Amino acid sequence: MNRLILPLIALLLCACGGRPLAVAATPTPPVPQYCLLRVEGRWVKDAQGQIVILHGAEFPTLTEMETSHRAPSHRLRELARSGARVVRLPIAQSEITPTFVPAVVSPFVDQANALGMLVILAYRNDLRETVRDQSEAAEDWLRLALTYLRNAPGVWFQPFEQPISTPKWQAINQRMLDVVRGLRADNVVVVYQPDWLRQAPRALLNGSNVVYSVADLSGWPLDEAPFIWAAFDGRDTAAVEAAQVWSIATEDVPPEALAPLWQRSRACE
Repeated sequence: MNRLILPLIALLLCACGGRPLAVAATPTPPVPQYCLLRVEGRWVKDAQGQIVILHGAEFPTLTEMETSHRAPSHRLRELARSGARVVRLPIAQSEITPTFVPAVVSPFVDQANALGMLVILAYRNDLRETVRDQSEAAEDWLRLALTYLRNAPGVWFQPFEQPISTPKWQAINQRMLDVVRGLRADNVVVVYQPDWLRQAPRALLNGSNVVYSVADLSGWPLDEAPFIWAAFDGRDTAAVEAAQVWSIATEDVPPEALAPLWQRSRACE
């Protein structure tokens, strides 16, 4: 009998003490995420199967913005007010440190996503370097960024900001796509100026969730994959809408000039 009573007394004493036996956890409110997008044929679609076509603008690097009179947060709010739904952010090699992604890039992505904008992170490759050095630097950047942003639905990756003049351009981009998928990341990969698609026989990269970014709309197989008109100067919005492509305007185009196009983006729900 004593063996049963003593533990019971100890339990009652604990319950009467200053600290409760159990503390109810305060639930953490769910953080809303950007919608999940995927590539199907020539379209980008959301989880409900609706076609998504976004328009927005490119930014300077985060370092360049911090030293200017317009901070990144200010620029993001300005674009959002004008209706932009996608922003392309270049990443310079000089910015990259072990903490750069979690401490600097991730807060930028979070703010953009909260404002309803998708973020495309574009590694700014240095064309003065050898093809091999540019490829290795881009791969290193992808591996670092995906450590923190793997499968983040509001982030796409563009391995090269500028195309490299080499017969290996297709193979280099295929390598970058393979690296991303090898790390089990389903983020969309954006390939800039896929010149091999203008030559016969032309072949899309082998893999899922690939979008192609180009400097004009002529000569590309727009009916075979999703395309983004990059460095868009804002002068032919009718062509953008007729081709049903995405667009990213240059940073020097005033937001108010492109607000009507941006506000007609076909965004995910």
